[in-house]
Amino acid sequence: MGIGIGLALLVGVMLVVVLLRQQAALSVSQTQVGQQSSEVEALRKECQALAAELHELRAGSIGMGQRIKQLESRQRAFDNSLRETREQQQELAEMDPDTKLYNRAVKLLQQGASVDELMHECELPRAEAELLFSIHGKQS
Repeated sequence: MGIGIGLALLVGVMLVVVLLRQQAALSVSQTQVGQQSSEVEALRKECQALAAELHELRAGSIGMGQRIKQLESRQRAFDNSLRETREQQQELAEMDPDTKLYNRAVKLLQQGASVDELMHECELPRAEAELLFSIHGKQS
């Protein structure tokens, strides 16, 4: 019976050792689960922060798009106004007889007319014809 008790004690000790090892492994696993839970929570918070930032960026982008549309609309209105003003200036210039005369003189100069031709065709004094020639005659 002494062997039976010794064997029973040995089996009991072995069971205690196995149980202690399993408890240690369980403790390590629980620590790892705790760490992973903390990491998961940190990642969740980071995702929430990124989602909020993305929402702000989208809202800003929409605002910028609307502002660009407004500016484009104002630019078109300005371009139209400028075109109309230029057309009105051209109409006024064409209505002025002196302007017609000088416009004709400039066209003649661009076609290669001389100072004498300007004086004859446009009935300009020599000084005006020479002035126009010095300004516009060299451009051709």
